[in-house]
Amino acid sequence: MWRADVLASTILVGPAPEGFDASGAITPDDLPAIFAREDGADGVHVTIGQGARRAHLRFEPGLSLWGSVMLPREQALRMRRASADWFLRTRGGASEPSPEGAYLSPSRRMRLGRLLSLFDARRAGATLRQLGARFIDPDLADVSAAAWADASERKQLRRLLATADQLVISAYRRLLRGE
Repeated sequence: MWRADVLASTILVGPAPEGFDASGAITPDDLPAIFAREDGADGVHVTIGQGARRAHLRFEPGLSLWGSVMLPREQALRMRRASADWFLRTRGGASEPSPEGAYLSPSRRMRLGRLLSLFDARRAGATLRQLGARFIDPDLADVSAAAWADASERKQLRRLLATADQLVISAYRRLLRGE
């Protein structure tokens, strides 16, 4: 399960509005390409699709009939609205990548993984030069101290470390909100 307040691409499904017929109902078991389903205290969590067409939905608890997509007023409204729009378009037959799948492309995932590995290696005690040799260019291990002090790779490494620090400190929440 995931926290819908942190993962802004989560599509929130609530009760059908009063007076609407049940033909527009959204039910967890009738969704296409269900990848995972889990019942929790905060509702039913469903993951549909895979890769670029993956999406997470959370159905409000205690209901037997759902029929609306909810958009609470929040900081990440833009991302949640884009996910909700995508979901409603795909129910109408459209075939396109989900905002969640498109936001974390394979290259972006690789960069984030590299940044987190860099952060972990530094926390484990690796020196800047060891990090440079591992993450930028193996030949940096043999560079003289004077050359290393002025190396553009050293400056690049410092920028990467600053980005990794920011990601770990707080930016991962902004990332998940789609900002």
